[in-house]
Amino acid sequence: MRVGIIGATGLVGRTTLSLLEERGFPVSELTLFASERSAGERIRFRDTEVEVTTVTENWDLLADVFFCSVSDEVTRPILEGYKGDAWIIDKSKVFRMDPSVPLVVPEVNGNILKSTSSKIIANPNCTTIPFVMVVDAVCKVARPERIVATALQSASGAGKDALAELRLQREYLAVGQEVPDDAKEVFGRVLASNLIPRIGSFDKTGESTEERKLRAESRKILDDAELAIYAACTRVPVEVGHSLSATFIFSEEVNLRKIEKSLTSYPGITYRSGDDYVTPAQTEGADDVYCSRLRHAPEDRTVLHLWITTDNLRKGAALNAVQIAESLG
Repeated sequence: MRVGIIGATGLVGRTTLSLLEERGFPVSELTLFASERSAGERIRFRDTEVEVTTVTENWDLLADVFFCSVSDEVTRPILEGYKGDAWIIDKSKVFRMDPSVPLVVPEVNGNILKSTSSKIIANPNCTTIPFVMVVDAVCKVARPERIVATALQSASGAGKDALAELRLQREYLAVGQEVPDDAKEVFGRVLASNLIPRIGSFDKTGESTEERKLRAESRKILDDAELAIYAACTRVPVEVGHSLSATFIFSEEVNLRKIEKSLTSYPGITYRSGDDYVTPAQTEGADDVYCSRLRHAPEDRTVLHLWITTDNLRKGAALNAVQIAESLG
């Protein structure tokens, strides 16, 4: 299969390349696109070096499937009005809520790929993916009335410039210096040794872009427009690994063992019980979504709490896209 990557030099683009190699994806020809800043760079894939170029006219004729891992602003002029024959697996938010475009997590709703007429497949947000997998596993036992989720999102979720900025801020703080303004361009604040309770912009209600994404995307993927999801998203000074603390409220007591069994048997989820909880550092470089600290609320057995974490560059982004491509055949 001829494969193209738009945004090949970014964190997700490079992770996609690694996964294609790790998983033995059948790549007969590889085309790598990036910005003018990266044009001319050579990236090794298997036994060859591939030169990075900018997106050219008739770019869509160069591959059978493209992984698009660039910002919304870059994606729009490239893909809006797309009518080509190549599959496009897009990581931006541009098409996620378009009713004609499937928003896919293969373990949850991959079956819709068999019937879609759209050549664009949307890859969900990096926090939505692990969240909906766990919600789907829980819903196989009982549908919650409400879900309250606090997402703790790493710097790499904002891209390689964000990751570099976090590291630079740490260097200033390590020598006792104040972080200058030019080292706060991505986050607008100091993230090192800090938390930022804002990802994206706030609407008039005070809800952030990321919080709206988590709710809206989850409802679309789960095909449950009425599912009540209350989200709070915070950027944390972790390099790689997104985590969520989730609370599920049910109409009646739910059997903890049945939930545990559903999580254990769910594809792509690794469940850990008791004191064997999982941290973001443990998930870096791993493919699964890790779930631990499952428990009832102390005084209300209609309430469940659990902890979710995954590598946001892999299952939260690149791996999910590669799995979609594998499903397309």
